[in-house]
Amino acid sequence: MNQMDFLQSYRNRLQHRLIGLMSGTSLDGVDAVLVSITTNETGEAVQVTLEDQVSIPYTKEMKETVAKLCIPGSSDINDITVAHSGLAYWNAAAVNELIKHSNMERKAIDAICMHGQTVWHAPTGQTFPGPAGPLEVTGTLQLGNSQFVASLTHLPVISDFRSADMAEGGQGAPLAPYIDYLLFHQEGKGIAVQNIGGIGNVTVLPVHGKNEGVFAFDTGPGNMIIDQIVALHSNQQKQYDEGGAIAASGTVCETLLSLLLEDPYFAKQPPKSTGREVYGYEYTNSLLQKAERLHLSFEDIVATATAFTACTIAQAYKDFVLPLTALHTVIISGGGARNATLVSMIKQYLGGSIEVVTSDDVGVPDQAREAMAFALMGHESLLGRPSNLPAVTGARKPVVLGTITMQQL
Repeated sequence: MNQMDFLQSYRNRLQHRLIGLMSGTSLDGVDAVLVSITTNETGEAVQVTLEDQVSIPYTKEMKETVAKLCIPGSSDINDITVAHSGLAYWNAAAVNELIKHSNMERKAIDAICMHGQTVWHAPTGQTFPGPAGPLEVTGTLQLGNSQFVASLTHLPVISDFRSADMAEGGQGAPLAPYIDYLLFHQEGKGIAVQNIGGIGNVTVLPVHGKNEGVFAFDTGPGNMIIDQIVALHSNQQKQYDEGGAIAASGTVCETLLSLLLEDPYFAKQPPKSTGREVYGYEYTNSLLQKAERLHLSFEDIVATATAFTACTIAQAYKDFVLPLTALHTVIISGGGARNATLVSMIKQYLGGSIEVVTSDDVGVPDQAREAMAFALMGHESLLGRPSNLPAVTGARKPVVLGTITMQQL
């Protein structure tokens, strides 16, 4: 089947089944979800149902390999080129494992919607030579060769979701708000859907319940700094603070916390986004040097880094959300939802007036939300419909996201 026939067949149906793939900035691995989407006669998605999910965690060696790609000077162009293909095997393995786990026939699946592994995100313009003089250019790089994935799975692949938004002047992030409205909005309630992966990002669903008012932005670091501190201290034997146990045994250093909160990103008005290029290893090493001068224990450093994430989330709400809408509930998803100490600190910094729950509590597995979001975005792309929100990303206009790669017949 050629691409035009495939698209026509897809658009003629009201029932669709897609696989969403997500690899986050925490470098945990690949999350795969099987999603069924029901549309109405005008093509609008009216129901998104999670049918199954699997996760393939990166091995210690794999995580170290990908982490090096995110650090300037620690890898070369050959490393990136090989990883682009190598990561396709991980994504394809997740797809094939999900198909096996769900007992679903491969031919019943329409397509794969793959985010890829972000290794660098550059939403701020940088000078680059142009045909008529210097240009201000932005960019983003997600690895995972879509042609390899299509060949290894025998399914079409939609990928490279962020570039179309950036081509229209947007930051290419956050993109998950498109599904948050469908899954979580409640008429008469202000909802903040807070994802805490490597980076933290929030989708705000205002009290009036209309999707036109939805906005979102990156709140700052999520688990990234905490994970790096734990990994460095344990010589990579541990990759994260399980359940927040280490942080719970330490004491927050208010002096260090105050220094960290001086970061100018937190005062910047949305739309805004950030990533490992800002809060990666260089940032963590600088934090550890400050902690050493303050003679902090390992436990106190982890506690302070955890408080840093919690405080920046709460402060972002106070500065940029509550002036625009009341908040009744915060729904936490991502790996941070499993860090009980982090969740408790968020409640503390919010002052107890706002309900804080996890996405698991409201029926959406915390590891599924972002992969589900890209399944929905891929669905919209196949229908030829935009799925970015310019008010969120800063793009000049709504655009169709992603590139379609057909499998070789």
